[in-house]
Amino acid sequence: MLRSVKSVIGRILGEKAKGFLDYYRFPELRKAWGGPFNGQKHRQNIFAALKGFDFSAIMETGSFRGTTTALFAKTGLPVFTCEGHPRNYGFARASLLGFRNVSLRFGDSRAQLRKILAELGPADRGKPIFFYLDAHWHKDLPLAEELEIVLEACAQPVIMIDDFEVPDDPGYGFDSYGKGKSLIRSYVEPFISRHNLSLFYPSAPSADESGAKRGCAILVRADKRDKMMTIKQVRLAIP
Repeated sequence: MLRSVKSVIGRILGEKAKGFLDYYRFPELRKAWGGPFNGQKHRQNIFAALKGFDFSAIMETGSFRGTTTALFAKTGLPVFTCEGHPRNYGFARASLLGFRNVSLRFGDSRAQLRKILAELGPADRGKPIFFYLDAHWHKDLPLAEELEIVLEACAQPVIMIDDFEVPDDPGYGFDSYGKGKSLIRSYVEPFISRHNLSLFYPSAPSADESGAKRGCAILVRADKRDKMMTIKQVRLAIP
C-alpha cells in the first residue's frame, strides 16, 4: 500500500520535483562525491590557480547535485551549468537557489552548450572562458561533440575534463565505456592536432590527492601553453 502511494506521488510530482525535495530530505547528499571536484583538494587548487586567466564566465556540463557548481558560483562570475538527469537537476536546483549568478539548464549537454554559447555572442566568446566537462556517465558519451562545439565557438577556452586518465599515475581513476569511449589521450588527440592544443595533467601524484582521486586533463590553445606552464599545479603532457 505504502509503495503504491509513493508511486502515485512520484507520478504527480515528477522526477525534477522529487529531486528538489531530496535536497531537504537527504542533507547527507549535499556533498556529492565528498565535496567540489570529487572532494579532491589538489583539483580545487588547480582551479584556484587557473583563475589567473581572468575568466569572463564558467560553463559546466553535468551539474549532478550542484556541489562543484556552488564552488564556481562563489567566484562571482556568471556560471552556466546543465544537467540531463531530471532528479539530479531537481536536487541541483534546490542546492543552487541562493546563487543569482548561476544559470542552471535542463537537457542534453551538447544542445545546451550550443544554446548558451549562442546567447553569449561573439564578443563574449572571444574572452577566456573556463569549461568543466563532466557530463559523461552512460553509454552516450557526449565529450567529443562538446569539445568540437567549444573549440569551434570560443577563442580562449580553458577546458578541464573530469574522470580522465593520467597515463603515468594509475592511482587516478578514469572512465571507460567500451571501445573508442575511454577518456584517454587518444580520445582527445584528434582535437589536439586539429585545433593546435596543449594537454596538461595534474602535477600532484594521486597518493597525495584526497577524495575520489579521479584523474583530469586540461586543454588550452597552444598560444596559452607558456602561461599554463607557470602554474605549478599542472604539468605538460609528454608528447
